[in-house]
Amino acid sequence: MTAGIAPGDLCPRCLQLVTRKASRLARLVAIVTTLLLAGYLTLTLRSVPPASQVTARAVGAAAAVAWYVLTFRIVQRIALEWLKARRP
Repeated sequence: MTAGIAPGDLCPRCLQLVTRKASRLARLVAIVTTLLLAGYLTLTLRSVPPASQVTARAVGAAAAVAWYVLTFRIVQRIALEWLKARRP
């Protein structure tokens, strides 16, 4: 027991360490899955008619960016909760 910390909470230093680990893990997962998605989109968008290539590439790029951001946020939150629960 530590004064000023509720049962089940982490001290500021421990919370910072857990948050850093969760961010590192989320970044890795987001980068790997985004690269896989970008590869898939590259292969798929080759079959788009030439008249629609510019639009298709723009939509594909926007989808990849959105995928990265959403994956990062979701994995970060899950990893943060998981790592918090594992702390002694």
